[in-house]
Amino acid sequence: MVDLLIRLQHIDRRIIYSLVILSIGIPILIPIDLPVFVSPEAKGLFEAVKTVPEGKLVIIAADWQAGTQGECGPQTRAVIRHLFQTGKRFAIFSIIPIGPELAQKIAEEESKGLGKKYGKDWVNWGFKAGSPLTTLTSLAKNIPGVVKTDINGTPIEKLPAMKNVNDISDVGLIAEFTGSGVFEYYLQRLQGVYGTPLVQGCTAVIAPEQYTYLQSGQLKGLLVGLRGAAEYETLSHVMGEGRRAMTSQSLAHLLVMALIVLGNIGLYASRRRRGASDGQR
Repeated sequence: MVDLLIRLQHIDRRIIYSLVILSIGIPILIPIDLPVFVSPEAKGLFEAVKTVPEGKLVIIAADWQAGTQGECGPQTRAVIRHLFQTGKRFAIFSIIPIGPELAQKIAEEESKGLGKKYGKDWVNWGFKAGSPLTTLTSLAKNIPGVVKTDINGTPIEKLPAMKNVNDISDVGLIAEFTGSGVFEYYLQRLQGVYGTPLVQGCTAVIAPEQYTYLQSGQLKGLLVGLRGAAEYETLSHVMGEGRRAMTSQSLAHLLVMALIVLGNIGLYASRRRRGASDGQR
């Protein structure tokens, strides 16, 4: 028995790698419903989306790029899915070039199973070049004047999703997703001036900076990293990529903890044997 415990210090690395691959891969292929603790900030964002007034537009500010897709992508997907499910129209917008394209792909994928149509249930304003502060200031006063066409070049007044949308008073919520420090632009030019409800999904690395705005009430809700996406999916009763990825991460962490414990047990057994051998000399 002692020999077996000592051998735990020398587990073949191929076995370890195989266990890691299995712990990460299995939950991706086969849904495993592990409990997810839902934070108050995620509940706040869920309620903010749920209570958007009838007829108001939601702006999905997809201010993220391919490098932060692992965290911001599942967040954006979870909120877009919820908007589709609750019948709320939205517009994709960004002050970062690639964001609208990435969010558009998500919206198209989610719309297929829910019977939603582009132009009627959502629209994509695309990327707006120039100074973000100037763009947002102008957008608040005259949306059709700033967003003349959608990403396909169609005049926005011809799109049913833009019916009766003229200025920021016709917007019921701004949901901003980012991995960089552009959130303050929306805070300064929209929420701070007009009181438009504002929520955010962000990468975990910048999350500590956002809690000040959450506590002050300027942010109505917050999704933090991949965990935030999993929390939102839990509230929506959906087994999406956020929950699957978090399950993989959790199982991998548990495996690492188990290996550390087994290695220390082997080390303890080895020292006990060495001590017993020294005592017999």
